[in-house]
Amino acid sequence: MYRILMAYFKHETNNFNDKLTTIEDYKKRALYDGETMMKNYRGSKAELGAYMDIFEARPDVEIVPAFCADANPGGYVTKETFEYFKDQLIDAYKKGAAEGGIDGIALVLHGAMITDFSEDGEGVLLKALRDVTGPDLPIVATLDYHANMTDEMAKYATALFPARYYPHTDFYDRGLESAQMLLDVLDGKAHPTTALKKLPMILPHMDTSEEPLCSMIKTFIDESEKPGVWYAYFVGGFSRANISVQGSAVYVITENDPALAEKIADEHYRWIMQNLEKFELKVKDPVLAVKDAIASPEMTVIADAADNPGSGLMSDATDILHELIRQGAEKVAVALMWDPETVAQAFAAGPGAAIHARIGGKSSDKVGKPIECDAYVKTLSDGLYRVKGPMNKGVLQNSGHTAVLQAKGITFVLCTNRTQAFDEEAFRAFGVEPADYHIIVVKSSIHYRAAWRRWVKDLITVDMPNLTSFDERKINFDRVKRPIYPLDSAETVRKAYGSF
Repeated sequence: MYRILMAYFKHETNNFNDKLTTIEDYKKRALYDGETMMKNYRGSKAELGAYMDIFEARPDVEIVPAFCADANPGGYVTKETFEYFKDQLIDAYKKGAAEGGIDGIALVLHGAMITDFSEDGEGVLLKALRDVTGPDLPIVATLDYHANMTDEMAKYATALFPARYYPHTDFYDRGLESAQMLLDVLDGKAHPTTALKKLPMILPHMDTSEEPLCSMIKTFIDESEKPGVWYAYFVGGFSRANISVQGSAVYVITENDPALAEKIADEHYRWIMQNLEKFELKVKDPVLAVKDAIASPEMTVIADAADNPGSGLMSDATDILHELIRQGAEKVAVALMWDPETVAQAFAAGPGAAIHARIGGKSSDKVGKPIECDAYVKTLSDGLYRVKGPMNKGVLQNSGHTAVLQAKGITFVLCTNRTQAFDEEAFRAFGVEPADYHIIVVKSSIHYRAAWRRWVKDLITVDMPNLTSFDERKINFDRVKRPIYPLDSAETVRKAYGSF
């Protein structure tokens, strides 16, 4: 009987956001004990759902569930918070080892956690765990596509399985790979050796279904089918992390052949370095975007990409909404905007009430002015709903107390927990049918596309003023290692790192 410890500890840290991430932030999104974790994720198309599907299919495997801790992206994770969950994980391992042994560990991590004492939260976590387990216990983990992978992460894990796609529609598949690899190691069928090659490139928020990423990622998939290779991955990295280990990466897993892993990683590294200029983001002018959306005979979805809570922003920016109002847009709906003050006002007034509100624009003087308006309170909700779209299907979302207000031709879905609008349920769960509107505004960068592109042709990204820009070249990265593309020219970067 194999006893496998299973735990989930995630955070994507945007350290341009000065609001620290604490245990309270984990409570707002997802903080479960082992039993509740199993209940909430069983049957989902998330990493934990895949783990359970693989492990529970084997009668000789027993899952030892530890906990699930997931906070919305934001500022530094405090040392107190990190140590609390690190100690929980180590205690769960020690308890499991004492009660019947632990044969392997399966984790769900992000890969872009920054604490207020370390740039590499996952590296610190894995080292602390390895110090207790010893060098031989197999430890696998899934990672986000936006992981800022480090040598420490690669060193202390047996194998890592980052998502391939953005939007991240493949978390379940990576969970299947991770779980199966752990079982293969335990069965003596796999002896993984790995290579990590960091790229001097901050990858913009680019859809992996479009070029140049679409074709490039296919080459990594094809590589994974070759003899002696388990998996080859391109890892995008998190472009809102101001850290020295910032950057994309190539990560390769081979069967007991470290030289082959290094060779493959180097080949892909060289190709990317030769083609840096292809990885350039194109964003539409917001005034023109609104004009085109109003004129279009079909529905348009506008992504306020620089205010994405999934990238650690506050999700209460108003400039794109002011522009829609200025140009006289009608039948507009926006979700999910963070505005606890207005939500509390709406709850106090009740459904059907008319209130004078100041919507959004409260977190910073950089996110636009509040929208002063007389608003109608349409619906109120506890904010709990499950994702139904292609990404994270079946996963429970908690936007906290949520109010739907209508004013100035706009239907606002306002929440108290910052939550990205992954799919249409960010509207429908609160009584707002997207098909009834002409223009949809989402607080998201790319993830929304997985759901909306199934039935909406016009998906427009805009870059409005915020704590950071959607354009990396406009951000003050003062801690990254230079030169790095696109902060420096491709020619400068290639010259610094060798001839290609």
